[in-house]
Amino acid sequence: MIESRETPAPLYGGEYPATSESTLTAMDAIAPAGLLAMPTGRAILKIAIPAILSLLSIMIFNIVDAWWIGRLGAASMAGVSAASFVYWALEGVGTLASTGVAALVARQVGGHRLRLARYTGGQGLLLSIFLGLSAGGATLLLQRPLLIKMGLAGEAFQAGHDYLRIMNIGLALLFAARAAEAVFRGMGDTRTPLKIMSSALLLNALLDPLFIFGIGPLPRLEAAGAALATVLAHAIVLVLCLVVLSRRGLSIRVRLSFWRKQQRHVLKEIARIGAPVAVSGAMFSITYLFLTRVITRYGPEPLAALGLGHRIEGLAYFTGVGFAVAASTLVGQNIGAGNLRRAEKSAWTALGYASVLLGLFSLFYFVAAEPMIRFFIDDPRVVAEGRAYLRIIALFEIFLGFELVLEGAFSGAGHTLPPMLVTVPLTWLRIPLAAWLAESLGLGSTGIWWAISSTTGLKGIAIALWFKAGTWKKRHQGGKKRLPG
Repeated sequence: MIESRETPAPLYGGEYPATSESTLTAMDAIAPAGLLAMPTGRAILKIAIPAILSLLSIMIFNIVDAWWIGRLGAASMAGVSAASFVYWALEGVGTLASTGVAALVARQVGGHRLRLARYTGGQGLLLSIFLGLSAGGATLLLQRPLLIKMGLAGEAFQAGHDYLRIMNIGLALLFAARAAEAVFRGMGDTRTPLKIMSSALLLNALLDPLFIFGIGPLPRLEAAGAALATVLAHAIVLVLCLVVLSRRGLSIRVRLSFWRKQQRHVLKEIARIGAPVAVSGAMFSITYLFLTRVITRYGPEPLAALGLGHRIEGLAYFTGVGFAVAASTLVGQNIGAGNLRRAEKSAWTALGYASVLLGLFSLFYFVAAEPMIRFFIDDPRVVAEGRAYLRIIALFEIFLGFELVLEGAFSGAGHTLPPMLVTVPLTWLRIPLAAWLAESLGLGSTGIWWAISSTTGLKGIAIALWFKAGTWKKRHQGGKKRLPG
């Protein structure tokens, strides 16, 4: 059991909110002290397996939406797929808060500074709400010209516009839910978010057909209905996360006191860690906004296939992210405990486990590509395009694991700039490479799939080499640094 009775020295000359002895005892009960004591492999699986299942719940959100939207036709599917690329860019902004919170809370738990973990969670929630309101409001004003620039028209444009409008309105709720969940991840508790996400999933599955098709007294909202179901489900996630944290003694409070030096510095540290990850995520999604213009030259079917392919690839992607959560948490906690050697071992062991599973997914995608696409839609051209996409990306899935897991390890170390310097330029390379392969070499949409997949391979190799170089350790060598955690 982690002892947290000592009062840490205030950072930056401030004082943290008073915490009672009974609250500290309750906080001890949720601190995963065993993670630092148990064997590395066991600790990784203890975090990764529930995290993967929780993330797969999010993927099921998307699959359920896709299945119902697929009943509306290829044009509606194409419009929602394009709107999803815009939402991914917005979601990248939200990771600024959640990534920083998870990394700092992990380090604070590893260093037995649990009342500071509570304070950090509150500041992260405040920042996530601000980011959601700002990004959602700005995108509401820009979404019409943005979707037109992406090449959408007619039914596809209307579906994308309706879907994105609801997502923008609810963006602050979506961001806040991710920030609250990040507190659990930092503590190494991935089982609680799994239970909460499962409950939200049931709600989403129930609401989707009701809102999309207007069953009973409800109006028929079509694509907007899928978005509304997602927003309401995430609102439930946020409420349940805050209730559970409060009952366990880790009450998250949002406080507006920017005149206090301590709050400014904690927010600054959250942003320092999260900003490179947010930039990477936003640039990744913006790349797809440009790629969409190339894809739509070949009709709505390749775009619909890409949207479905991404949802199916979520099986592999979220498996990689689950092990990235484990790597981030264990790297952060071990750094907080002053054990750099075990921090590095945790990262490579997590990558080894992820690589085995992603190899199996690669085989599955290659063999079962067509029936998986056909499950969602019967359009023969969409099926053919989706089959080609899944079989090409299957060749590079293991490198996706390199990228995700080691990016998580860098995040846990608070050293998020290297992954950004790798992923942003190589992701942007997809645009000219896709145009060259598709148009100059005459490969059509297949060339776009090769551009996406090959750059995934390059990113994974480059990030692995940079992590192996060990520059991330220098920040933490020679004693504890001036960090909130």
